[in-house]
This record gives sequence, structure tokens and C-alpha cells, in this order.
Amino acid sequence: MTRQRILRAVAIASFAVPVAMPIATPASAQEVVAPATPNADRLAAQMRILAADPRNVEALLIAGEMSARLNDPSAAAGFFARAQALAPGNPRVQAGQAMVMVRMEKPGEALRLFAAAERAGVAMRPYASDRGMAYDLVGAQAHAQREHRLAMQDDPDDETVRRYALSLGISGRTDEAMAVLDPLLRRSDRGAWRARAFIQAMNGDAAGADKIAASMMGGFGSALSPFFRRLPSLSAADKAFAVHFGELRRTPARIADAQAAPPLPPLPQEAPVRVAAAEPERGTSAGSSRVRAPRGAREAAARAETQRREREGAAARRAKEEAEARRLAEARAAQERETQRQAEVARQAEAQRLAEAQRLAEAQRVAEAQRVAEAQRSAEAQRVAEQRRQAEAQRVADARAAQEREAAAQREREAVALREREAEQRRLAQAATPATAPATPATTPAAAPVAVARAPEPAPAPGFSPEGAMVLPAEGSGAPPRIGAEDNVIARIVSGITIPASELGVEPMPGREEPQVAEATPPPVPAPAPAATPKAEPEPAKPEPAAKKAEPKPQPKPVPKAKPKPDPAKTDPARNWVQVAGGANVNALPREWKRLVAEAPAEFRGKQAWTTPLRFTNRLLVGPFKSEGDAQDFVNAIAKKGLSAFAWTSEAGQKIEKLDVK
Repeated sequence: MTRQRILRAVAIASFAVPVAMPIATPASAQEVVAPATPNADRLAAQMRILAADPRNVEALLIAGEMSARLNDPSAAAGFFARAQALAPGNPRVQAGQAMVMVRMEKPGEALRLFAAAERAGVAMRPYASDRGMAYDLVGAQAHAQREHRLAMQDDPDDETVRRYALSLGISGRTDEAMAVLDPLLRRSDRGAWRARAFIQAMNGDAAGADKIAASMMGGFGSALSPFFRRLPSLSAADKAFAVHFGELRRTPARIADAQAAPPLPPLPQEAPVRVAAAEPERGTSAGSSRVRAPRGAREAAARAETQRREREGAAARRAKEEAEARRLAEARAAQERETQRQAEVARQAEAQRLAEAQRLAEAQRVAEAQRVAEAQRSAEAQRVAEQRRQAEAQRVADARAAQEREAAAQREREAVALREREAEQRRLAQAATPATAPATPATTPAAAPVAVARAPEPAPAPGFSPEGAMVLPAEGSGAPPRIGAEDNVIARIVSGITIPASELGVEPMPGREEPQVAEATPPPVPAPAPAATPKAEPEPAKPEPAAKKAEPKPQPKPVPKAKPKPDPAKTDPARNWVQVAGGANVNALPREWKRLVAEAPAEFRGKQAWTTPLRFTNRLLVGPFKSEGDAQDFVNAIAKKGLSAFAWTSEAGQKIEKLDVK
């Protein structure tokens, strides 16, 4: 530890022990009574208030001021910080922070805060002692002494008296300083004796200061001798720092702080303060007090008159200051109300801005989710459509191939049947040709008629009449039909018959139409052979081959047209909805609907619940609404009840189902 720090520690701590100093006065024989502690008592009272109400701003301010006056700047700063958080615009917080700055060796910052508080309407008389000490620390002793006198008029506590005496000593007014300290010295106040030692050292009486220190420190007072001998060579501000904080060195922080001090205000003219001191007792040494009590009635009357004028002047000043303080307080209160109103308006605007930003963000998120869902749905629809197209193309190709195979088989069957009919017709024609007639004798009786031989008409071949009935050869015809030939005819007829699938009770094959049953065409009947002449034996007539008759191709049976399906875009057109909830379980949506109705019954009155699937979940909808504006109005209405929703428009053809809410 450096020598300067040692001196500083000794100078501050040497007079801190509350032990009565043995001085040669009758007061030393009296009983020592513990001094009153009003500041500590007030602090304890405010702490009890804060225990019941931690947000009491007035209690926080008073507790901070009492902590500062008890030389506990850390606790005072904490109280003022809490008060500032609860009441940011309260100027008393600045005044309290100035008290803390004085004790933290920052007088320039303290004076700046005092000036700001004074401009805001705070009366400075309660803070005059601390403000005077700040003026002392910046070297403005005249301003400091004026503040000390103001403080002594209202509340002449011992600390203010000691500060005033030290300020007078810094200015070289030793006698006045000793007169101010005399009442405290007679009460054996250790702080007063310390101040007297500093005053004597600052004004060149280092030996007297050594004596006081030796009697007070009990052998350790000699360590303060170098400190006492340096005091006369210091500037006024350095002397103030030395006697109050034990600081002899001018640091860069002190220089920077001094530059932050505001300009000094002009000093008003005021009457001097006379401090009365009791006449010293007999036997008191001459060095203990240099003030003599006034003598004579004239001096007493003059002093009484002066004191009366001072009291009247002080009362007038106090009244003026109180009126000004009231005016400033009212102005400050109005300003605080206006500030609070503006702050509330700004807060509401900020809340609305945040709500709008959240709504837009939610709308963008929902729109993005819908866009992704629409893209997925479109891709899925395209994939399904492509699969259906490919399946339909394959089905058509299979049906076409089956039709071609069936047509080829049909042509083959028709060709076989045609060949069989031709063969049967030739066989029947040969069987119907008559045998050669016998020769007629040369001479015949005259009466016998001449018989003309005629070839018997061939019997008609079996077939079908135009009405569709089966025709067989007539009985008694010249050539009876060959037994067994009818079986071939029946076989040919049966082979050409096709039974529809509808009559068999089965469904037709996919893509294949039921062929119509073609009517069997009766085989052509051969023409009768010409009659034979009597002169010559006719040759057997050869039946002419029957001309091929083109049979009509079987026409496909027309497929009955299916009943047209209703257009989904007409049954479910695009409509405006409001989605209020969603969930994977459709059965849970009625319970959610009842909860929403309970929270906003007026808004949901008369509304119907609807639902539609959305990927792996389901929408819970309200509507439909006439327009998007109506849907958005409903969203805004339920938003006032704390419910979140968004407007949504369904596509044409999208199925929306009613939700059964019991």
C-alpha cells in the first residue's frame, strides 16, 4: 500500500470510533449518553413500509436518502434504481442519485443531477447540505457556504455544521469556522474535533493539528503529520477532497468529473448568519475556543433585531420557495400525466403493430401451407389421372384386340357354314333330279291320250321363311328328303346362334359390347328343271349353283348411355369460410366447436359447423360467408375474444360436409 493510501485510511478512520475524547472541560465528567439517530430510525420505518409494499415509490426515495445520509451509497443507489424502474419520470430520483454521486467522489456529476432535478421542479433546500459539499469539492466555496447556511436554517444537523466549518476553513476563515464548531466541541463530538484538526492544518497550524490527533489516536496520531503538512499547499478543491475523502492526488477521473459540472449560478445578496456560542468556562485553555460571548444590552438588542430580520426574511423566502415549488410540482404532475398518456398511446400502438405483424405472419404461414398442400394435391391428381389414362388406354387396347380376335373367329365360322350350305344344296339338288323316262311304243290306240312326260318339280330344300319360321320339304313331293339331312340343317342353325350375356345373367366383359344375334338367312331354293319333250328323252337337268348371297355382318348392339354424373363444381362451388380449428380426429371437432361457442357465444350464434379433410388432418369451418370481407369481419370479431382464426376459400368441387354437433 502506498503512503498516500495509508494517510487517507488513517485520516478517515481515525475519528470513526465513538469514544469520548478526554478534554479538560466540565463536560467530561458528565455521563455519556448515546446520541440520537433520527436517520437510522427513519430508514427502519421505511423498511417496514417496503416489507408490506415493495412498490412504494415514496418509501424507496426516503430509504435511499436516509441510506445516503448514513454514508451507505451502495444501498442508496439500489433504492433509487428501484424507484426509477417504478417511476421513470420522477425528478426526485435524480436528486437522490446526486446525493450518491457526492459520496462516490463525483461532485461534477452530482451538481449536474441537482440542476436537472431543480429544473424539473424539485426544491433544493432538503438537499442543500449535499449540494454544498459538491460545491466545496469543485472549489466553489462561496456557493458551498450559501447552501450550508440554507441547510442549517431548516435542519442544523451535526454533519452539516461540520461541513460548513470545513468550508470556512478551506476559505481561510478560521475564526468563523471555530465558532461554528464550538457547540459540537463542547459536546465532545469526535467528528468536530477531527474537523478542527483539519482546519488548523489547512491554515498553517500543523502543530495544533498534531496535538489533537495525538490525543485522539492514542499514539498513532504522528502518522498524520505528513498529511497535515501537505494541506496548506493544496488548492481549494484538493483541500476539500483531502479533508472529506483523504485524497491528496488529483486523478484523471476527478478532472473529467469536474468538467461535467454545470456553470455556477450567480450568488444572491444575503445577510450574514451569526452563530451564537456559549462563553467558555473558566479554566478552559485559550486554544479550545476563540469566540467570546457578546456583552452589553446594545449588542444583545442588535443581535435580536438581526435574528428577527433573518427569521422574517427566511420565512418570506420559504413561502416564496414553497409557492414556486407547488407551481413546479403542479406543472411537473401535468407533464407526468401527459408523458404517461403519450406512453400509453405509444404502448397501445406498439401492441397493435405487434398484433398486426403476428396476424400477417400467421396469414403468410397459412397461405404457404395451403400453397404447399395445393401443390401436393395437384401433383397427386396428375399422378392419379396419368395412371387412369394409362389404364384406360390398356383397357381399350385389350378390348380392340379381343374384338379383332372375335371378328376373325366369326368370319371363320361363317366361311365354314357357307361351305357346308353349298355342299348341302348340291346334295339336295342331285337327290331331287328324276330318273330317265322309258321309251313310248310306236303305235298306241287312237283313243288313248298322249301323255306328256314332265319332270317332277324338286322339293324345296329346308330353310327359313321370311317370317323366320323353319321350312321343311312338303309331303308327297317327288323326292323325299334324305333321312338325317335335317340334323345338318339344325346344326348349322344352332352354330350361328349367339346368346346375349344379359340373358345368361352375367355381366359383359369390360370394353366389349354384346354382339347382336344375326338372323339366319334361309338357303336359296333351286329352280325346277324344264319339262321333257315327248320326242326326245331329256337329259337330266343339272341344277344351277345357287348364287352367293352376301350375308349382313353382325352389327354391334348399341351400349345404353350412362346417366350423366352431376358436375361437382355446381354441387360444391367455391365458397368463403373461416377456419377456427383443426384436428386429426373428426370425432374431437364437436367438442372443440362447443368450447369456441362458449368463449364467444354472441359471435357464433346462428353459425353452422362444417369440416373438410386436409392431408392428415381436418379443418373445422364456420360459414359459408357471402364474401371474403364478411369472413374477415368474423375473424376480427372473435379475435377480440382471444380466439385466433383465418379466412379460407374452398375450391370449386371441394366437398364440404356439415359437422353434427349435438
